[in-house]
Amino acid sequence: MGKLHQMISFKGLAKLILLFAVSMSLSASAMAQSADAAISVARQWLTLADADQAGQMWEQSSTLMKSQSDRNTWIGYIGGMRTQLGRSLDARVWEAMEHQIDHPDLPHGEFVSVTFVSGYAKARAWERVALVWQGERWVPVGYQYGAITPAAK
Repeated sequence: MGKLHQMISFKGLAKLILLFAVSMSLSASAMAQSADAAISVARQWLTLADADQAGQMWEQSSTLMKSQSDRNTWIGYIGGMRTQLGRSLDARVWEAMEHQIDHPDLPHGEFVSVTFVSGYAKARAWERVALVWQGERWVPVGYQYGAITPAAK
C-alpha cells in the first residue's frame, strides 16, 4: 500500500509541475502580448502628435487624464513640444517599459509607461507615454518628453 501511495503522489506531483509550467508559459505569452499592445497604442497615439492632432490625442486619452488636463491645455502642451523639438523626422525606437500595479503614488489600477527615442528637427528626444489598463485595453493617460541632444546642423 505504501508504494502505491507514493506512486500516486509522484504522479500527482508530476501533473502539478506540468500544470504550473503550462500556466507560466501561458502567462508569459499573455504578458508579451500585453506589452506589444501597450507599445502599439503608445506609438499610434504619438502618431497623432506628429500629425498635429493634439485634440484627437486628448479625445483618445483616459478619463483620468481628462480629469487632470482640459483639452486646450493639452493642445498647448503638445504645441510647446513641437516648438521645442520641431517636426518628427524619423521613426520612434522603443527603449524601455515600466509596469506598475497598485503603485502607492498612483490611483488604484494597472499602469505602464513606454519610453521611445525619437528624432526631431531640432533635437533627438525621449518620449514617455503612460497608459492605464481600462476596459480590457491600454488607454493613454499621459505624455512626457525631453531633448537628449540638439540636432546636427
